[in-house]
Amino acid sequence: MDVLRSATFTAASAPPLPELNIGQLLDAQYDLYPNRVAAISRWQRKRVTYRDLHTECQNIALSLLVQGVHPRDHVVVLAGNSIEYMQLFFAVGAIGAVFSIINPTFTADEVIAAVDFLDPAAIFVAGRIGYRKNDDLLASLAQTRTRDSLVVRLSTSERPHVDGLKTWDEFLNVPSDHDHRSLLTQFWAASHPDDTLCVQFTSGTTGLRKAAMLSHQNLLGNAWVVGHRLGYTQDEVVCCCVPLSHCFGLVCGILGSVMHGCTVVIPFDIFLSGASLEALSQERCTVIFAVATMFQAMLDHPDAKKYSHEICLRTGIVAGSTLSLTLLQRLKNEFALTGLAYAYGMTEASGVVFMTDPSQDSLLDDHVSVGTLLPHSFAKVVDDDLKTLNSGVAGELLLAGYLNFKGYYKTQSKTNEALFTDLDGRQWLRTGDLVTINAAGRCIVTGRVKDMIKRGGENIFPSDIEKVLEENPGIETAACIGIPDDHWGEIVGVFIKRACQTETAELGTKEIKFWLRHKVAPHKVPEHYFWLGDGAGVPNELPCNHTGKLLKGELRTIASNLLQQKRQC
Repeated sequence: MDVLRSATFTAASAPPLPELNIGQLLDAQYDLYPNRVAAISRWQRKRVTYRDLHTECQNIALSLLVQGVHPRDHVVVLAGNSIEYMQLFFAVGAIGAVFSIINPTFTADEVIAAVDFLDPAAIFVAGRIGYRKNDDLLASLAQTRTRDSLVVRLSTSERPHVDGLKTWDEFLNVPSDHDHRSLLTQFWAASHPDDTLCVQFTSGTTGLRKAAMLSHQNLLGNAWVVGHRLGYTQDEVVCCCVPLSHCFGLVCGILGSVMHGCTVVIPFDIFLSGASLEALSQERCTVIFAVATMFQAMLDHPDAKKYSHEICLRTGIVAGSTLSLTLLQRLKNEFALTGLAYAYGMTEASGVVFMTDPSQDSLLDDHVSVGTLLPHSFAKVVDDDLKTLNSGVAGELLLAGYLNFKGYYKTQSKTNEALFTDLDGRQWLRTGDLVTINAAGRCIVTGRVKDMIKRGGENIFPSDIEKVLEENPGIETAACIGIPDDHWGEIVGVFIKRACQTETAELGTKEIKFWLRHKVAPHKVPEHYFWLGDGAGVPNELPCNHTGKLLKGELRTIASNLLQQKRQC
């Protein structure tokens, strides 16, 4: 149980954190469960045991070493959920290289910017992610890379007609010799737990690049304590609906399953409600990871009733947006699922930080609190001057413990803003989230200091969109906000002030949507547009305080009122 000590919350110290790297984890699970199924990819019709996983990861690691990848090199991966994604994650980390994730929703320009920033030794891109083809992107990466990087098209034997681009089979079948195998022996499972295992972007790459560096200890520790709170046994079958390109899927879904000797099920490379229902039913899944919009889509699927009597879920985590009591009641009535946990987390804190305990907490009784701190963590709530507040008072959440990330890659100034060490020598992470924590340690997230928008599990930073909009010569300024939405949790709205030029008079919503089409990821494109000075309740200027700081809270209120009036008309 979390306890309050001088307004600092200290989590339990059990279970002990694992002291190992990802290569040692693979070795251990291979020794313990060689014939147990480690992963099932239904859309690929593949099943791999822990023996298969260990063998294939060593083969991939050897191919990486043969083709010039070494410890601390970055290996970029852009793909949907697949067995190969999972294998690359373990293989890259096992030889001490850095698994560098590109979000599949990034535009081609955002991907290229991220790759240039990371300067990787190898790049792996799926030929297709859902309905998105990546042929042109692969060709561009192969022809314009800044160093002699290995570029591989994932999961296809089709011969690419581009110089410098290899298929997955060609990558795996490169000849090796005794020296290469000696390198594999030397580097395999040799990383220190504090070495960087993974880099993940936490903001759009069209603006300031923020790539969070996470260690072996960060990710393995979080995967371990999450599984422990969910009451994992070795018989769990874990359905991972969420993308592996996020900590939620990668840490809780894949890594947590392997750490506890379970079986993880990948329904499809992207989320499809029908494929997920089929996986839950036919694989007899006991655990599910999804965001609220995914659960809603499964419940609303035409075949939901057909599968409902075959679903045997015991527990899982719902995250990503505000929960509704109606959704929780439907999950109970239609899927007999009452053991869900509600979680709060962030990439810089290795994944999940606060979480309800499904063995003790019913979300039907309390669907607002995100529970208590996971073990081996510390938290406190502070004011604008970083003074610790009493329990129950809203302020910014600070975190300490094993879970704090190592910093932002090549962005020391932003690292210094996020991490600081107090007079007692403890390092704290500024989350930027507004919360309250009561005396029992239960946390409620009340807002976001930095006005981050959470749309269906995707984190959207308004500045990413604002910067692109303000590149349009017809726009003087833009301010993006999150607007509550029953389906997505939040959607993007934007207030726009036109530039003082006569030729921009015809600039409107249609033109701006077209402008944004190829400049930002689809989920970042605003759904509601408010033009300053156009009347109908929209102000002439953006509201600011006496110091000139934009008051986005007022903008959210204005937007909500305008949309409410529109719905009543």
